[in-house]
Amino acid sequence: MLMKLTTKSNLWLTTVAVASSTFCFLTTVRAQNENQRTDTEIADNPHLRKSKQTSSSSSQVSKKDQKFVTNAATSGFQEVADGQMAQQRGASAEVKNVSAHMVADQSKANKELIALARKKNLNIDTHPAKPRSFKKEGFDSQYLFNTQNDHEMDIKAFEQEASSGDDADIKAWAKQTLPTLKEHLAMVKSALKKLK
Repeated sequence: MLMKLTTKSNLWLTTVAVASSTFCFLTTVRAQNENQRTDTEIADNPHLRKSKQTSSSSSQVSKKDQKFVTNAATSGFQEVADGQMAQQRGASAEVKNVSAHMVADQSKANKELIALARKKNLNIDTHPAKPRSFKKEGFDSQYLFNTQNDHEMDIKAFEQEASSGDDADIKAWAKQTLPTLKEHLAMVKSALKKLK
């Protein structure tokens, strides 16, 4: 009788051990299959693949370069807003000419910067800026002085990025945009001389 009980107990323990082992094995296999399926889904789905790739690219852009892109975007959108206002409110032919160049050239540069920021997975504010409130009296000179100051600061920032930026693409964009900024500054200075 004791022998039968021991045999039954051993049989029961063996069955439990086999069932537990099988359960553990199946759980491991299922987990591995889930991981493989997820990796395959990411590889097969371009949207998932893109999001996985771009999340790592933003972490590769240095804080310094991110700050440059943010500041360049803010300045660029402000320049377009002020230029559009100057085209409407400017009294002199010089201001109309300068502001037309600002709007056209800076709108193009803004589009390039937005595309670059997307490529680097950087968030920048793309909402149009509000024009600054210049007084009606002496509007032309106020607009030109502000545009001159903005460009002098922008040129310094762009030169610094072009020479010592960390990201090759952002650095190249800064270098490529610099001649236009310098051309704008020369136009503004020339227009200011004609106003005096």
